[in-house]
Amino acid sequence: MIDDAKTESLREWNRLARQNAENAIVSSMFEASFNASKPIDKFSTWLLVGTATVSAFFITNADKLLPLITQAGFLICGAFLCISCLLGFISRMYALRCEIQIETGAAVRKTFAEHLAKHQKEEKKIEKTADAWGITLETGIRLERVLSEFFLPLPSWVAWFVHRQLKKHMNNPQVGYLPIIKGLQRQGVFAFLQALLFLGFLIAGFAYAAAI
Repeated sequence: MIDDAKTESLREWNRLARQNAENAIVSSMFEASFNASKPIDKFSTWLLVGTATVSAFFITNADKLLPLITQAGFLICGAFLCISCLLGFISRMYALRCEIQIETGAAVRKTFAEHLAKHQKEEKKIEKTADAWGITLETGIRLERVLSEFFLPLPSWVAWFVHRQLKKHMNNPQVGYLPIIKGLQRQGVFAFLQALLFLGFLIAGFAYAAAI
């Protein structure tokens, strides 16, 4: 029977390989879910345009609509339209934020992989030379220095917020995707509420018109 101590490194290697593959699959699932942002954004935008058009019609034809739906009905329908527009704007803001985060993250991953590949080639040459001289050198990327240089020209609150998020999710390998996922969820919620308020406007309009 093979001694467990002799196979410990193999077991650890197997565990890390499986964990890395699983994390990569989860990351790809997150990236695939980002595609939902654009259809939601299109729906919200078209609904926002439609709501603004209906609002303009309501305002310009107020004298003709008031006898049909009464003043109370006009105010309630107007409130539904205004709140729907507000929710639409908020949904659009989250859509823009998601788009910026997705494109920025993709660009960072691409350039990071390119620079890391170059460094790994140099790292092998340095380690080979260091072995010949019988010395040990730290050749890994100093992430602390990278973040420090990156945050240097940015406002202090940005650095504080990012460090807070990294500390909060330090053991989560998907930390880079969490803000986008949360933004996507909020975008969907506000788009749903936007549509719900527009539907409320239609129901209120018909109800007050039928009550005359």
